Amino acid sequence: MTCAVLGTGVMGSDIALSLALGGEEVRVWGRRAAGLEESRARARRNAAFLVVEGLERDESALERITWTTERARALEDVVFACEAVSEELALKHELLGSAEEELGAGAVLVSTTSALSPTRLAEPLTRPERFVVTHYAQPAHLVALVEVVPGERTSPETVAEASSLLERTGKRPAVCADMPGFLWSRLQQAVLRELVHLVARGDVTPETCDTVVKYGYASRLPAMGPFEHADLAGLELMGNQAREIWPDLATAQGPDDGPIGELRARGWTGMAAGRGFYDWRVRDPDAFRLERDREIVRRLKITRGGEVVLKGPEA
Repeated sequence: MTCAVLGTGVMGSDIALSLALGGEEVRVWGRRAAGLEESRARARRNAAFLVVEGLERDESALERITWTTERARALEDVVFACEAVSEELALKHELLGSAEEELGAGAVLVSTTSALSPTRLAEPLTRPERFVVTHYAQPAHLVALVEVVPGERTSPETVAEASSLLERTGKRPAVCADMPGFLWSRLQQAVLRELVHLVARGDVTPETCDTVVKYGYASRLPAMGPFEHADLAGLELMGNQAREIWPDLATAQGPDDGPIGELRARGWTGMAAGRGFYDWRVRDPDAFRLERDREIVRRLKITRGGEVVLKGPEA
């Protein structure tokens, strides 16, 4: 099967590698030759990292990826095309509409987005039934979960075809409703809103929050989800806890009311700006990303039975 990825940024590059690792032939399209070279370099770095960490035998997946500035060539005879440009509705509309014109009628067209409605994204399309959102999370070549979000006119066959391809490439598809943020981003924002609220009250620090989430709450999540835990603990106990805690939970409706707004007003907008909740001038962003990826790899190995599982014909 031949797939296309439209976009050469972080998400597009990592999705292309993910598809290639799953055995698909992939064409990556970008407007600029420089962007394609950056995408190629990122894919090479990530493929080499997987070999070093023992998740892949070699870098042969790269041989299944080609890069081009010719969109018609990228989309020729493909059965799955993934739009992966920045989170701007107008930009996505333009690219999705143009791509649909160049795709065969039977192809599945998808967009990777963390919050934009698939119903709105499909507005310029003449075949909205063949469109669905596939929300990959960073880093897309490592994170197994991909949300599959149909719009109002997406056909069940399109959902099934997209989910099947994701499964073939080693992903765990989860079908979600077309609601703001789908499920992953909603959970992420709900947790962040509560922790920002507590930081603003002076009850905790960002460092304490990250420590509790990473080494406490998150450590058992791979084995037990929230509803499983509620049943295990007993709904009587959970109900008693809820009566004490829920009235005190954050209810802020705007992110600029509190620490996030204060940081943004000072231009401290996160890692790329050098400062956010943390001072990234004294913490190494590249070292942080590397350790993040290594931790995800460690967890992948655990889910594979605690040992390295090599792919390829010799495995």
